Amino acid sequence: MPRLTAADATLILDHVLGDPSVPAAAAHALLAALPFPSHPTPRLRRGVLLRRLAADPVSADALDSLHLLASLPSPSPSPALAAAHLAVAAFLAASAPDFDAAARALFARPDGRARRAVEEGGSPALCSMEAVAVADQFEAAVGNSFSQIVLISLFGHRAAVEERVRELLVAEWAAIGPSRLEEAAERVLGDGALETWRAADEVARAKYRVLAGQEKAHEILSKFEEASSHVNPISTPEVRKVVDALETSCADLHRSVEDPLPAAKAAADEVLASRMDKADNLNSADLSGRQTTCGTAGPSTLNDKDKGPAKGSPSLMDWNPTAQTYEWEESPDPEGSRPQFRRPHLASPRRMPVSPLQPPENKNKRRKARKWCVLEEETLRKGVDQYGSGNWKDILANNPDVFIGRTPVDLKDKWRNMMR
Repeated sequence: MPRLTAADATLILDHVLGDPSVPAAAAHALLAALPFPSHPTPRLRRGVLLRRLAADPVSADALDSLHLLASLPSPSPSPALAAAHLAVAAFLAASAPDFDAAARALFARPDGRARRAVEEGGSPALCSMEAVAVADQFEAAVGNSFSQIVLISLFGHRAAVEERVRELLVAEWAAIGPSRLEEAAERVLGDGALETWRAADEVARAKYRVLAGQEKAHEILSKFEEASSHVNPISTPEVRKVVDALETSCADLHRSVEDPLPAAKAAADEVLASRMDKADNLNSADLSGRQTTCGTAGPSTLNDKDKGPAKGSPSLMDWNPTAQTYEWEESPDPEGSRPQFRRPHLASPRRMPVSPLQPPENKNKRRKARKWCVLEEETLRKGVDQYGSGNWKDILANNPDVFIGRTPVDLKDKWRNMMR
């Protein structure tokens, strides 16, 4: 095992002696085995003093320990420290065999041990008006037996003094804070682990893996890799300057160039509307019984407009040879003239009044079935080969000029029928 350095010994003692859960016997054995550092940390000194105070709460050494505790830096001195110091000093004077000598040594001006600590200019953690008043009472009781009896009855109870010291120990242990090893463990394994592992080299990371264990190290590395994937690997002031310049130029470009998206959207809407109109015209043609490009229908009885009857179709005269034809005249006959033949008189057609009501709509709104042409079937087969069966929306979106008026459900049903 490598020899411990002074810094390693300081870290171990700082952690162990500052932990109240470590038994006193183990702490004393560690103190005997390790060299005490020449420059101990404030936490280590506080831990040693608290352990000394816990082992001997009421004595002259305890009073020295209290003075040293008061001299340690602390953001907010505990009131329990001043109360314990006053209780111990008063008990030492009240319980001494020679009251006058003990009172002079502790509370006489200007060199009393307790007097120097509690008066102005002493330790801020021990100064108080109450402590100064008690010191004055003990100083005035020198040579006064009646005052000594009163002070002994007030401050001569050892159990009360030990209770004050225990209250101080509880408050000091609670405020002692984490050790340097605990802070390092928090940086390596706690909330600051990602920053610590990111800044460490491979040698340091190998040590961290040993400290953390396999499971914890895997968890930290997973979080580190996940966080690293969202961070720009090149993060320098120069790169940041270039990125800012690009963002600024893009913003300027957007301000000077008109956005083409609205115009493109309007054009797309027009194309879509024209295709929908075309599909509606085809559906209307189907409903009227006319033949469409992809639909199939029977032979028409009429040819194109104004071309007369279709060739090969018999006329009325062919069916009825005895029928006679009459010529209609729009103007009336002149007076005195008589036709050579009798003109037939036909009644004018009866005009039906137009109803203001709209014709009933088809509530089911079902489209009339339109047969599939060869082009549609071939395009559907190629679309299935290209996009796969089931991607009917993709096939329809990429062949809008062929599948006019068709829906993805139509394509699915047609393919099912083709596969039978």
